[in-house]
Amino acid sequence: MYRFVDNIEPAAHDACVLGSPQNNLLQSAGWARVKTGWDHAFVGVFDGDEQVAGALVLIKRLPLSFTMMYVPRGPVMDYGNRELVLFFFRALKDWAKKQRCLFVKVDPNLVYARHHEEEEKEVSREVSRAIDHLAAAGLRHLGFTTGMSATIQPRFQMQCLGAEYGEEHFTGKGKKNYRIAVKNGHFTTIRAGKEKMDDFARVMGCTIERKGVALRDREYYELLLDTYGEDAYLTLTYLDLKSMYDEVFSRYRQCVSDLNQCPESAPKKRAKLEETLESLTRREKNYGEYLVKYGDSVCVAGTLTVMYGDTGELLYAGADNDFRRLQAPYLTWDAAMRETFAEGRAWANMGGISGLEGDGLETFKRSFHPYIFEYAGEFDLPVMKPLYGLAKKLYESRK
Repeated sequence: MYRFVDNIEPAAHDACVLGSPQNNLLQSAGWARVKTGWDHAFVGVFDGDEQVAGALVLIKRLPLSFTMMYVPRGPVMDYGNRELVLFFFRALKDWAKKQRCLFVKVDPNLVYARHHEEEEKEVSREVSRAIDHLAAAGLRHLGFTTGMSATIQPRFQMQCLGAEYGEEHFTGKGKKNYRIAVKNGHFTTIRAGKEKMDDFARVMGCTIERKGVALRDREYYELLLDTYGEDAYLTLTYLDLKSMYDEVFSRYRQCVSDLNQCPESAPKKRAKLEETLESLTRREKNYGEYLVKYGDSVCVAGTLTVMYGDTGELLYAGADNDFRRLQAPYLTWDAAMRETFAEGRAWANMGGISGLEGDGLETFKRSFHPYIFEYAGEFDLPVMKPLYGLAKKLYESRK
């Protein structure tokens, strides 16, 4: 006989989530600590002494003592078990009503389709049945949306599978840019923690400035590293500016010498040398200025990864636009994913895309030949039905 529990201990909750094939970072107990602007509860269903369903429920306080609730990438349960789905959401609704909740937004970790970009999409029949069971439990499916702003978490994500990962699988453009970065020879990529937060925060600031978007701040990145400990890390790529400048300057001097010795009777050779000298002059000037600005070494790209369950989540990434032609992010992302696989995780999640054809956001991520994960999407569970319509309009307006 099923029973609903609304005060599960964090460790027990994590055990339930990690024991499920639907395990996800956003359902971890640590995520409750990360979401500082929300209250939370760990709830679940037991069949005897066995926990058969669990959810981290985030709770947002609203005016007039109302609340709205959000279950990110959860709950975890057997969605093919219609009886369990019906019991869980009926019990969740009764509990939420006592918290003066207007509606619960649910974003289950249900992969509707998974495929490489060049492959035909095959829809999961199990997920289609799960959607039917959720509808029977009173949830309203918000549809198979596209666009990054349509849902709280992206409905489409790109993930690389460790068993299939390697440069040989990269796209043509991916191989080209990766090899440009490798050939440079002046990069060093490391795994780091909070001791290198200054460098990571700087490249994130470069990305925020370049894209004109609002991302997280240094304190949030530190909170992630503190919360997940050894399972969270920075991957940073440094450029040895001094050696880079010395190499360019040496080539510049050699080119000047070759041009001085080139006879006027070799116009094609002189033209080529003059073109090379123009490029090297520009590069020597630029790297000389960078040496003054940054010093002998500078961090040019970084990512922040948190590992949970079978996946490493590359949550944030930044790069210095001054060095974009050197393709350092290819080294950084590659190293971050290889680190995840070396830790025994099956997947590396590169994050969301819009799901719209031709969207530029996925261009870089596509280089690594990832799978496209399409999730079932969001569902709303109206709790106070007379107020749900108004609450929904206010939510959409605020979003």
